[in-house]
Amino acid sequence: MKSILYAAIFFLLSATASALFYRSNEWVIVILATGLGFVLGRVNQLQSDMNALKSALAADWEKREKSQGIPANAKDEATQAVKKETEQQAQPAIVGNDIDEPPEIVKPHKIKPSTSPIVTPDPIQKIAIPQEPSSVDKLTAMIKNYFTGGNLFVRVGILILFFGVSFLLKYASDAGFFPIEYRLMSVALGAIALLLFGWRLRQTKQAYGLLLQGAGVGILYLDIFAAFSLYQLIPPLPAFALMFVVSMFAAALAVLQDSRSLAVLGFTGGFLAPILASTGSNNYVGLFSYYVLLNVAIVVIAWFKAWRELNLLGFFFTFIVGTAWGVTKYVPENFSTTEPFLIIFFLFYVLIAVLFALRQPPKLRGYVDGSLLFGVPLAASGLQYGLVKDFEYGISISSFTMGAFYLILAWGLWKRAGDGLKLLSEAFLALGVIFASLAIPFALAPTHTAAAWGLEGLGLMWLGSRQNRLSVRFFGLLLQAGAGVFVAVGVVSYRATVEMPFINATFISAMMMAIAGGLSARLLSVAFNGRRSWEKPLATILLIWGLVWLYGGVMSQVIDYYGEKWLEATFLLLSAAVSLIFMLAALRTKPQWKQAWIVSLGLLVVMVMVALTQLNGVLFNPYQDHPFRDGGLLTWPIALTVFYTVLFQVDKQQLYGSYRGIIHSVAAILLVALITWEGMNQLLHFVPSESGWAKLWLAIPATIALWLIVKSQFWPIALNRSSYQQQAGTALAIYLILWGFLAVIARGNSEPLPWIPLLNPLDITLAIVLLTLYKWWQSISHEEIMANISQFKPNKSMFAISIAGLTFMWLNFTLFRIATHWFDVPYTAQGLYHSGLVQTSVSVLWALSGVMLTIFASKKKMRTVWIAGGILLGLVVLKLFTVDLSTLSNLSRIISFLVVGLLLTSIGYFAPLPSYEDESDNNKRGISDD
Repeated sequence: MKSILYAAIFFLLSATASALFYRSNEWVIVILATGLGFVLGRVNQLQSDMNALKSALAADWEKREKSQGIPANAKDEATQAVKKETEQQAQPAIVGNDIDEPPEIVKPHKIKPSTSPIVTPDPIQKIAIPQEPSSVDKLTAMIKNYFTGGNLFVRVGILILFFGVSFLLKYASDAGFFPIEYRLMSVALGAIALLLFGWRLRQTKQAYGLLLQGAGVGILYLDIFAAFSLYQLIPPLPAFALMFVVSMFAAALAVLQDSRSLAVLGFTGGFLAPILASTGSNNYVGLFSYYVLLNVAIVVIAWFKAWRELNLLGFFFTFIVGTAWGVTKYVPENFSTTEPFLIIFFLFYVLIAVLFALRQPPKLRGYVDGSLLFGVPLAASGLQYGLVKDFEYGISISSFTMGAFYLILAWGLWKRAGDGLKLLSEAFLALGVIFASLAIPFALAPTHTAAAWGLEGLGLMWLGSRQNRLSVRFFGLLLQAGAGVFVAVGVVSYRATVEMPFINATFISAMMMAIAGGLSARLLSVAFNGRRSWEKPLATILLIWGLVWLYGGVMSQVIDYYGEKWLEATFLLLSAAVSLIFMLAALRTKPQWKQAWIVSLGLLVVMVMVALTQLNGVLFNPYQDHPFRDGGLLTWPIALTVFYTVLFQVDKQQLYGSYRGIIHSVAAILLVALITWEGMNQLLHFVPSESGWAKLWLAIPATIALWLIVKSQFWPIALNRSSYQQQAGTALAIYLILWGFLAVIARGNSEPLPWIPLLNPLDITLAIVLLTLYKWWQSISHEEIMANISQFKPNKSMFAISIAGLTFMWLNFTLFRIATHWFDVPYTAQGLYHSGLVQTSVSVLWALSGVMLTIFASKKKMRTVWIAGGILLGLVVLKLFTVDLSTLSNLSRIISFLVVGLLLTSIGYFAPLPSYEDESDNNKRGISDD
């Protein structure tokens, strides 16, 4: 976590400074400062961990000494054979030569169980880890360790020797003593003497000999550099040849003797030589040429040894010195002589990163040095930015070139090494994608490329998940959050300009943030070693973060360039694309990405939202507000097709259990509503809204859908019939019943067709609706409404009463319409009430209906239904004496009374009242719905 703290501090300080003194594209400084803080914090943390482990091992050893009686000097003798002199131990060691006869064989004997109570051992005490020292304490301790460790005088002497030689060369040059050629030759001879003497001591006093050899190598570097750069005594080519020979010689010595210290000392002196002997002449070509040769030697050593210290030493010296020169001395005129060196250094350390992974032990082969892996492109891209920032598209071309290089390198490593370097190949692939993706925004507007932080954060999260490093993953999250702040400011403040929509830096930056968020969510959604419990829900947050960037970026472009007219169609089309992409991602990922299915099914929510938005104002503007307006003719069919494709895969995968039925039902209701709505809008262009034809259309899609729910043998209904019948079917049935109660009272005009009873459009539609409702009612379960909405089941009795009531109303109003169309009875409440024909017909109809109910109930032994029929007949009798008797003419009154009387008298013969026992027995046996 300390690395994160350092990175955060450096990030905040650099970002604050950049904000106070802002010029274009100073985000590079922020990235470099943040990376430097992370590296420093990481080194600090590793040193602390090492000290803690040493303390823990020491404490554990002391505990063993006390518990087992091991003498204090046993630490140095633990790896040797036990000697006779160690009499302080519990049992003396037996030497094989002292055994004169075989030992007596001890017969086994039974062990009596102990009667003493079982003693529970003391709990293991946690080893107290000392508090981590501060950075100042660590620096002091490092200096102290250097001067108090082994070979103190040699270490101090080498430091003094380096400074002395540097000062001597400087003084000799200023004072004009004996010719410089002899001075330099004397220094070279002294360095060679150190090398020879150190080589002779390699067997007897290896550490001392290695230190002398390192000093000799460093002095030779310094001497050759002085002869070439300071005094121009050696032409460039021979000087480089000599330095190359020394570099190879030092590398050979280090490899032959397996000495990291020799390598580190020699190369430290070599890198410091031009700094100590500098005259301020700004001979940068000589400096970088010299550094090229030093790095060639490091590459040669890396070919044989995985010496991380030497690799990092060369990397830091090369790029820090190069950065310092670039900041203070570089001018654009130096580009042609500076760019080649940067490319060479970059290639060197990419190669070293590959060699480091290859030269690991067998069990660690492929282990990645994250500092070099990500530090090299970070440092190189920062320096490259400084070199090409004044060139048009310079940054873009550089970014694309670096991305292509990493992609080719990843492909080559994967082809040659396969799984052996899988982690390194994947890291190079990620870097290639990142830099290649940066080419476009850099080309368009470098000031809006803070999204690179988001992609860099994605790369760190990926590496942290592969290497089980929480701090790296956390820093990746921090980097994405910081990038989000900068990009959000750009998106909010962006206004449409001459740039093309969707091809501008603001939009591309938002898309890069969306990609970073989505892929980060996928990384954390998959279980890996070391994943914390809080990281799993964090995956959902990151997924939402990515989707917000995606929708925000797209919709802001639409609003800025096209206004709000196309907003709904764009939102729908984008959601369909997202749904399809996430469905494919869910199908192709192992294990399956569960959140991806949720995002895919989220298209249903989007469609409902868009439909409700379009519905707003439809009552005030029915000719313009409809689903297919403003691009809906294209987007709605696409969205529905994509959604049902996703739903087919969800059914195939058997996901979400009972909730899948709700999804199917909501989608079916939405589809019916859209077809009804759009069809109504199109119909109103040909017929007036008052026409009966327009009202009939409102029932046709729902009726067809309900009939398919009952009869269809195809997907999706056949596979989810129960859900469709109980949920979507219930909603459609309620809608059709409500429509029926409103439509049944209509006059039923059928112009231009003639009106025929029961064969006119209204009556035919009502008859089909009632038949469909009856078929659906037969198919539904007898269970009552459940509390759980996912188990919703309709109340059969409630719908039976509603359907019967609607049927009864339809018969009555059919009589009213016959009286109106054929007998010119006014179709008003007063006109119908005072019509003797209508009153007589109603009385006969009611009586006939009551008789039929009682006959049916008697045969089925349904006492309750028989009573309902009897009540209807009672209402007929009441109507005869309260209405017909006083308002009808004699003939109408006679017909009413005669017919009703005959019907009533027939009940006793054809339909006697079932007893309670008959109804009870009938309920036990079950009643056929037919």
